[in-house]
Amino acid sequence: MMDFAGVPRAGYQANGTYVVSGEEEKLACRQIKDRLEILSRELQTLPQQAAYERENTPATVGSAIGRMFGGPDAGLDATKEYQRAQAESDALKGLLARKQCV
Repeated sequence: MMDFAGVPRAGYQANGTYVVSGEEEKLACRQIKDRLEILSRELQTLPQQAAYERENTPATVGSAIGRMFGGPDAGLDATKEYQRAQAESDALKGLLARKQCV
């Protein structure tokens, strides 16, 4: 989210990126690496979930419309979750680099 001045706030951004929070900035290297491991596992399983969703009838009207007008992966919850997990992972990897974690 952005405030009225257009300054990004912590969390997921409209442009698909992720901004780490002040609390995340305070995490120890081990804690960041643990979160990255969780995200890595999600990134491995979400493509299979997206394939399953793609093969089945959309559960909501929004999903159906997304698929009609946005391509085969539009409107899939797993695809959205994959993009969010990837954005968070990228931001946390940047945080690891800034903290000079080995």
